Amino acid sequence: MNNKAAQFDVLVEELNKEGNTWFVKDVVENDELGTVVYHGHLNINDRDLPVFVVLDNSVFSFVRVALTTNGVDKRKVKTIVTKLNELNQTYKAFKYYLLDSDSNIYLDASVPTGDDNFDPALLVNLLLQVVRPHLVEVHEDVLAVAGQK
Repeated sequence: MNNKAAQFDVLVEELNKEGNTWFVKDVVENDELGTVVYHGHLNINDRDLPVFVVLDNSVFSFVRVALTTNGVDKRKVKTIVTKLNELNQTYKAFKYYLLDSDSNIYLDASVPTGDDNFDPALLVNLLLQVVRPHLVEVHEDVLAVAGQK
Protein backbone atom coordinates (compact mmCIF):
# COMPACT_ATOMS: atom_id res chain seq x y z
CA MET A 1 0.00 0.00 0.00
CA ASN A 2 1.05 3.65 -0.30
CA ASN A 3 0.72 6.84 1.77
CA LYS A 4 -1.84 8.44 -0.56
CA ALA A 5 -4.08 5.38 -0.19
CA ALA A 6 -3.77 5.56 3.60
CA GLN A 7 -4.95 9.19 3.43
CA PHE A 8 -7.77 8.29 1.02
CA ASP A 9 -8.85 5.54 3.45
CA VAL A 10 -9.53 8.25 6.06
CA LEU A 11 -11.81 10.07 3.60
CA VAL A 12 -13.57 6.83 2.64
CA GLU A 13 -14.15 6.09 6.33
CA GLU A 14 -15.72 9.54 6.79
CA LEU A 15 -17.92 9.03 3.71
CA ASN A 16 -18.99 5.63 5.03
CA LYS A 17 -20.00 7.17 8.38
CA GLU A 18 -22.23 9.57 6.42
CA GLY A 19 -23.89 6.62 4.68
CA ASN A 20 -22.02 6.99 1.41
CA THR A 21 -20.44 3.62 0.68
CA TRP A 22 -19.22 4.80 -2.68
CA PHE A 23 -15.76 3.21 -2.79
CA VAL A 24 -14.53 -0.36 -2.56
CA LYS A 25 -10.77 -0.74 -2.03
CA ASP A 26 -8.63 -3.10 -4.09
CA VAL A 27 -4.93 -3.42 -3.25
CA VAL A 28 -2.89 -4.56 -6.26
CA GLU A 29 -0.69 -7.35 -4.94
CA ASN A 30 3.05 -7.50 -5.71
CA ASP A 31 2.97 -4.11 -7.44
CA GLU A 32 6.23 -2.17 -7.27
CA LEU A 33 4.36 1.15 -7.03
CA GLY A 34 2.08 -0.02 -4.19
CA THR A 35 -1.01 0.61 -6.32
CA VAL A 36 -4.42 0.75 -4.70
CA VAL A 37 -7.60 1.09 -6.77
CA TYR A 38 -10.85 2.38 -5.32
CA HIS A 39 -13.88 1.21 -7.31
CA GLY A 40 -17.09 3.18 -7.38
CA HIS A 41 -19.68 4.50 -9.78
CA LEU A 42 -20.87 7.85 -11.06
CA ASN A 43 -24.44 8.37 -12.18
CA ILE A 44 -24.52 10.15 -15.53
CA ASN A 45 -27.83 10.61 -17.33
CA ASP A 46 -29.43 7.70 -15.41
CA ARG A 47 -26.50 5.37 -16.12
CA ASP A 48 -24.08 4.16 -13.46
CA LEU A 49 -20.60 4.46 -14.94
CA PRO A 50 -17.73 2.56 -13.29
CA VAL A 51 -15.18 4.84 -11.61
CA PHE A 52 -11.65 3.98 -10.55
CA VAL A 53 -9.49 6.16 -8.31
CA VAL A 54 -5.91 4.92 -8.74
CA LEU A 55 -3.32 5.82 -6.11
CA ASP A 56 0.29 4.70 -6.03
CA ASN A 57 3.80 5.83 -5.05
CA SER A 58 4.31 7.85 -8.24
CA VAL A 59 3.88 11.62 -8.43
CA PHE A 60 0.49 11.16 -10.10
CA SER A 61 -2.95 10.04 -9.04
CA PHE A 62 -5.75 9.57 -11.47
CA VAL A 63 -9.45 9.11 -11.80
CA ARG A 64 -10.76 6.83 -14.56
CA VAL A 65 -14.37 6.59 -15.72
CA ALA A 66 -15.61 3.85 -18.06
CA LEU A 67 -18.00 5.43 -20.55
CA THR A 68 -18.86 2.04 -22.04
CA THR A 69 -18.72 -1.43 -20.52
CA ASN A 70 -19.76 -3.77 -23.32
CA GLY A 71 -17.15 -2.83 -25.92
CA VAL A 72 -17.38 -0.74 -29.07
CA ASP A 73 -18.27 -2.59 -32.26
CA LYS A 74 -15.18 -2.91 -34.49
CA ARG A 75 -17.11 -1.22 -37.31
CA LYS A 76 -17.44 1.92 -35.15
CA VAL A 77 -13.81 2.17 -34.02
CA LYS A 78 -12.62 4.68 -36.63
CA THR A 79 -15.62 6.95 -36.02
CA ILE A 80 -15.34 6.82 -32.24
CA VAL A 81 -11.57 7.40 -32.28
CA THR A 82 -12.19 10.53 -34.36
CA LYS A 83 -14.76 11.69 -31.78
CA LEU A 84 -12.41 10.93 -28.87
CA ASN A 85 -9.59 12.85 -30.56
CA GLU A 86 -11.96 15.80 -30.97
CA LEU A 87 -12.80 15.67 -27.26
CA ASN A 88 -9.10 15.41 -26.36
CA GLN A 89 -8.34 18.53 -28.38
CA THR A 90 -11.26 20.44 -26.87
CA TYR A 91 -11.03 19.42 -23.21
CA LYS A 92 -7.44 19.55 -21.97
CA ALA A 93 -8.22 18.36 -18.44
CA PHE A 94 -9.20 14.87 -19.60
CA LYS A 95 -7.85 12.16 -21.84
CA TYR A 96 -10.32 9.99 -23.70
CA TYR A 97 -9.29 6.70 -25.26
CA LEU A 98 -10.52 3.38 -26.56
CA LEU A 99 -8.70 0.61 -24.70
CA ASP A 100 -7.43 -2.14 -27.01
CA SER A 101 -7.82 -4.94 -24.47
CA ASP A 102 -11.58 -4.55 -23.92
CA SER A 103 -12.72 -2.12 -26.66
CA ASN A 104 -14.28 0.20 -24.08
CA ILE A 105 -14.10 3.98 -23.90
CA TYR A 106 -12.46 5.60 -20.88
CA LEU A 107 -11.87 9.08 -19.55
CA ASP A 108 -8.80 9.70 -17.40
CA ALA A 109 -8.08 12.77 -15.31
CA SER A 110 -4.53 12.80 -13.98
CA VAL A 111 -3.50 14.91 -10.99
CA PRO A 112 0.12 15.51 -9.93
CA THR A 113 0.15 14.55 -6.25
CA GLY A 114 3.09 13.56 -4.13
CA ASP A 115 2.73 12.32 -0.58
CA ASP A 116 3.39 15.80 0.82
CA ASN A 117 0.66 17.60 -1.16
CA PHE A 118 -1.99 14.90 -1.57
CA ASP A 119 -5.56 15.96 -0.80
CA PRO A 120 -8.02 13.04 -1.03
CA ALA A 121 -11.01 15.39 -1.18
CA LEU A 122 -9.56 16.95 -4.33
CA LEU A 123 -10.10 13.70 -6.24
CA VAL A 124 -13.68 13.32 -5.04
CA ASN A 125 -14.40 16.96 -5.86
CA LEU A 126 -12.80 16.47 -9.28
CA LEU A 127 -15.28 13.66 -9.90
CA LEU A 128 -18.32 15.49 -8.61
CA GLN A 129 -17.66 19.07 -9.68
CA VAL A 130 -15.66 18.68 -12.90
CA VAL A 131 -15.98 15.19 -14.39
CA ARG A 132 -19.70 14.67 -13.68
CA PRO A 133 -20.93 17.94 -15.27
CA HIS A 134 -18.65 17.37 -18.25
CA LEU A 135 -19.93 13.83 -18.80
CA VAL A 136 -23.55 14.93 -18.42
CA GLU A 137 -22.84 17.19 -21.39
CA VAL A 138 -20.94 14.78 -23.67
CA HIS A 139 -21.74 11.18 -22.67
CA GLU A 140 -24.91 10.71 -24.73
CA ASP A 141 -23.16 12.06 -27.83
CA VAL A 142 -20.22 9.70 -27.32
CA LEU A 143 -22.61 6.77 -26.94
CA ALA A 144 -24.46 7.79 -30.11
CA VAL A 145 -21.22 7.90 -32.11
CA ALA A 146 -20.25 4.52 -30.64
CA GLY A 147 -23.63 3.09 -31.65
CA GLN A 148 -24.61 2.44 -28.02
CA LYS A 149 -27.34 4.98 -27.38
